[in-house]
Amino acid sequence: MWTNFWRDFNRENEWRFPDVAPARLQELLGFPVVDPTERTRAEWMWRRRPKLVLGDGVCGYGFVVGVGVALLLVPQTGILLDLVWLIISSLLVASDTVRTNRWRRDYETALDRLIRPVGERRTL
Repeated sequence: MWTNFWRDFNRENEWRFPDVAPARLQELLGFPVVDPTERTRAEWMWRRRPKLVLGDGVCGYGFVVGVGVALLLVPQTGILLDLVWLIISSLLVASDTVRTNRWRRDYETALDRLIRPVGERRTL
């Protein structure tokens, strides 16, 4: 379990496709003929992309840093509370990274199947 998590956390973020919806990707490619079932699958994958715990902007990370600094002002137990806070925050960031990487891998597979020409489809 941890080995899979660690592998996905350290995965390179070199994506083959831009982070766009399947309909927009079809527009960029000049509306190729696609299988309707593959388009439905790709749209479903796009709709289930993970929501980040700390959000997409700077606000979530600013909150983590702000609370971390504020906890240092608590007398006697502030350093211990800050340590716990930073460990929890780090785990949240790692979890977001892994969930996003796993979703992106699945989404790229769906896009591969979507844009593959109909004549090249093989059944196993």
